[in-house]
Amino acid sequence: MERDLRIVTRRFGPTVHLAPDGELDLDSGPVLDEALTVLDENVVIVVCDMTRLRFLDVTGMHALHDLAVRLHERGLAFFAFGWQAQPQRLLNIIDSLYPSPTAGSEPTALLRRSLRDAAASQRAAGAAAARANAVVHGTPQSSQGVSSK
Repeated sequence: MERDLRIVTRRFGPTVHLAPDGELDLDSGPVLDEALTVLDENVVIVVCDMTRLRFLDVTGMHALHDLAVRLHERGLAFFAFGWQAQPQRLLNIIDSLYPSPTAGSEPTALLRRSLRDAAASQRAAGAAAARANAVVHGTPQSSQGVSSK
């Protein structure tokens, strides 16, 4: 039996690029698991190019979301881009059925996170950590950045 989904996997240093091609549905969970066999301790980012994903059902979306959660729990960044119209509509429907009071915590937020969003989040977290570290060490930072004494 021919699968309705195949995933092309490429490795670029610490980044794994996944390109699903076909339909992500009830029978696709094992295909996602198989694609993850290339992940080792040197991988830090998984990028998923969705431009060839023609169909996504709720079961497939859950499988993809579970994958993103498992990667996140392992400390790996996950990004998906190039969503086609039908999968994008499903993500929108899910978010409208289960609205979130805060932006960025929608049910499908992990699947929609862009590299730009992640970079901004990391910068904000790094800045907050630097400010906390400066205060803990008794060297409060001036609002201008570098102070001269």
